[in-house]
Amino acid sequence: MGSSKYDEPLTEQEKVLFDLKGYLLFPAVLTEQEMAPIREQCESLRQDPEKLPASDRVLPGGAASALIDHPAAIRVLHQIIDEDTEKLRCENTFLAYRERGDSHKGWDPHAGGKSVNPNYSYQYHDGKIHAGMTRVVWELNGVEKDKGGTALIPGSHKSNYRKKLPLFDDRDSGVWESYECPPGSLLIFSEAVRHSSCPWEQDTPRMALFFCYNHINVRHHKPRVTDEMLAALTPERRRFFNEVYHPQFDR
Repeated sequence: MGSSKYDEPLTEQEKVLFDLKGYLLFPAVLTEQEMAPIREQCESLRQDPEKLPASDRVLPGGAASALIDHPAAIRVLHQIIDEDTEKLRCENTFLAYRERGDSHKGWDPHAGGKSVNPNYSYQYHDGKIHAGMTRVVWELNGVEKDKGGTALIPGSHKSNYRKKLPLFDDRDSGVWESYECPPGSLLIFSEAVRHSSCPWEQDTPRMALFFCYNHINVRHHKPRVTDEMLAALTPERRRFFNEVYHPQFDR
């Protein structure tokens, strides 16, 4: 996961597209070699977490830690949250694993619309996007169109009728959009976009890691990291789990 095209800032087209829709999809970012240990960890977390070291039993510890600061995600977060890595926080991470017919997580529209809540606020000011909570989703298996990937209402992060967005919550309302992608793809969306999980309708299970990032000044989720997990991270990755504060006071 070294130097690549992802070390470059977002293109003008990518910036405009994220502002327009509220999300970006990058196909096949990870190679099979990069995904293999992460998939193995995910299977162990589901079936026998006790066989993992204590540091690997809590996400994003273990092999998944390589994704915390992956340049493909960081280049987007620098553009929409803060250009200073020290001001980015990883709020939580969870594994979404579903098989065909799994009813654990079905259609569940939520979020969307303009908000003054700093955790969800999406603003454009002085030529720059200022987004609150942002989801970074790593699809470790392929996703077929309209067969279980995350669904979104594009543009709803800027809707003035936030409380009326449920008028379109029917899956067939015509405003929902989803995607297809090969394994190793990256989906990034603003939490301010109305979105939903979907029933999984593929033979290959969905295996996706959902990371949540926010600005260092605010926090939405309760911390779920452990001392063992943090101790096993590199200092560069550990800083994504700093407490809420402003780094200017370190100077």
